[in-house]
Amino acid sequence: MAEINKPSKDTLSALETAPNMYLILSPDLYILTASDLYLQATKTTRDAIKGKHIFEAFPDNPDLPDADGVQNINASLQVVLRTKKPDQMPIQRYDVPDMENPGKFIRRYWDPCHSPVLDSEGNISYIIQLATNVTDKILAERALHQSHLENLETTEQVSALNAELLATNVELRETQRQLTLLNEQLEGRVAKRTDELRQAVEEQAAVNEEMEATNEELIQIQQNLEQINRELTAGESRFRMAVESTGLGTWDYIPATGELQWSKECRMIFGLDGDQPVDFETYTRHIFPEDRQFVASRINSSLQSKFSGRYEITHRIIRFDNKEVRWVKAQGTVQFQAGKASRFLGTVLDITELKQVEEKSARLAAIVATSNDAIISKTLESVITSWNDSAERMFGYTSTEIIGETIYKLIPADRQDEEPMILTRLKAGERVEHFETKRQTKDGRLIDVSLTISPIKDSHGNITGFSKIARDISERKQNDIRKNDFIAMVSHEIKTPLTSMSAILQMLQRKFAESEDVLVSQLLDRANLQVKKMNKMISGFLNISRLESGKIQINRQVFNICELIKEVVAEINLTGINHIINIRECEDAVVMADREKIDSVLSNLLGNAIKYSPKGSEVTIDCYKQDSYVCIRVSDRGLGISEADCGHVFDRYYRVESDPISQASGFGIGLYLSAEIVHRHDGKIWVESEIGKGSQFYFSLPLEGIRKPEVGD
Repeated sequence: MAEINKPSKDTLSALETAPNMYLILSPDLYILTASDLYLQATKTTRDAIKGKHIFEAFPDNPDLPDADGVQNINASLQVVLRTKKPDQMPIQRYDVPDMENPGKFIRRYWDPCHSPVLDSEGNISYIIQLATNVTDKILAERALHQSHLENLETTEQVSALNAELLATNVELRETQRQLTLLNEQLEGRVAKRTDELRQAVEEQAAVNEEMEATNEELIQIQQNLEQINRELTAGESRFRMAVESTGLGTWDYIPATGELQWSKECRMIFGLDGDQPVDFETYTRHIFPEDRQFVASRINSSLQSKFSGRYEITHRIIRFDNKEVRWVKAQGTVQFQAGKASRFLGTVLDITELKQVEEKSARLAAIVATSNDAIISKTLESVITSWNDSAERMFGYTSTEIIGETIYKLIPADRQDEEPMILTRLKAGERVEHFETKRQTKDGRLIDVSLTISPIKDSHGNITGFSKIARDISERKQNDIRKNDFIAMVSHEIKTPLTSMSAILQMLQRKFAESEDVLVSQLLDRANLQVKKMNKMISGFLNISRLESGKIQINRQVFNICELIKEVVAEINLTGINHIINIRECEDAVVMADREKIDSVLSNLLGNAIKYSPKGSEVTIDCYKQDSYVCIRVSDRGLGISEADCGHVFDRYYRVESDPISQASGFGIGLYLSAEIVHRHDGKIWVESEIGKGSQFYFSLPLEGIRKPEVGD
């Protein structure tokens, strides 16, 4: 089934302010919007009816036994849906709910017409119900008719009285001739009859006054109708202005004479000067060459009476002024006389921007369809709305099975709390990148995935949903485990001969301590230093392996971190460095942490500052409190780090490749281990740097009494 192009927000906004009573319906008869005049006529609001089914918003009046408005309106709409053509209905009585008096209805008479609006593929995009409120007109006509009936009835009564009077006169004459003895009775009867006649005359006068009042009301109604006609004329004028403002051009072609007329908007679309004449041949030359035969064939078909006479086509044109290629959509109708086309008129609209958007959408759809990563869209409530082929391969669910379900269907039971956390960050406008976790497939398997999730925003910047890219990293995780196991095994095996080598070097140092050969002593010192470096490096690899396998332990104790800083600086100064380490500011701060591991973090940051700084330069360390944390800053005046590298220096095995930093020894594990240690203490670590101006490395730890206890502490 072809996808139906829904009306744009701009189209709906234009229809809402249109000078007519419009109700805009989706093909499944749900209300998309309504014009302001329609809302006034139905005494409702746009929010009250928008999104509802038409007959939910406007049901039949239950107090009207023979109400058939819903049945008739539905029949008309079904004709439109079936034929895709407009349907004009006879005038209907269709009462509307009285919003001010729930359960009550307001009498309304309508002159309705339903018109479909088709998209570029001929499908109904939406239906316009033009409902003219003729209630006042119908009621006025009925009042006039009722008055006429009452007039006729009064006339008949007068005629009957006259006939009766005539009969009475005849009877009197007969009575005078035959019954002179009953003269007194007859006079009484005559007097009585005379009184009745007088009353009849008075009643007739009252009827005449009522008729005069009715005539005045009819005159007022006529004036009201004239005012309504003037308003309708003005509304049509405003509607024409609204159409002109949309850039919709009109054309009129007479096949018999070849005469062609274009509106101002049509000329603007084709880039034609307002004074320059145009004919059908000129128009044909400005159709894009590859589209000319196709357009000519469609025009010829439309001009033949055996076809419907409807013309609708999308093609490219070449503008008159700048030769720019543009896409246009033309629609028209052919009028026939005696089987021949007498007139061909219609509209044209520049849809170049729409075509470009469609092409971009098609390219995006192709990318989504062919991506090796699972690409999933979901609502603000985590309901899945799209599901590509890779998602089906990765998780096992088809799009039919999963769309409409929540994302929780893919999340293992022990990780259900991840989704609220992710939603909180996304709704704040953040982007979640490379979030590594586990997800569950249809057959119950758990796979390692890396998630990147971004908010989806509308044209006003409002978040309407989320787009998720899921990458299966199970194989990478297995490789990491195998690699860490290998590193741990090799490191453990190397430590044994290295320990022996260190012991041998120490024995040699003692043996040659009093030797006069200075070179031997220096070489032994250097060898011992290299053994210590190698031992430290191997310890780092072992720590990574333990860290990632969850075997590293955090042994917390309470201590003053300022005292630890002084101890670390004193130890580094004993190694005979060629730098000045200055403890510039150090507030007493008590923390509960693993003293040995925080020692290694400080040693690593100070060692890096010395390694990447010119000899004789100053390295400073600060310690200060900030809110519920103590912050430590190590600053150097070295080469600095680029902004791009700053975001990765704490990644495992990452090394800056720029000279001369890349020439320094190391495997890129020190900062990674430091970051992991700080994070496991509920702290933060970061860097600020600029090329040529040195670097400042920071880390923070919760003060004692502030840190929340964790499971496993």
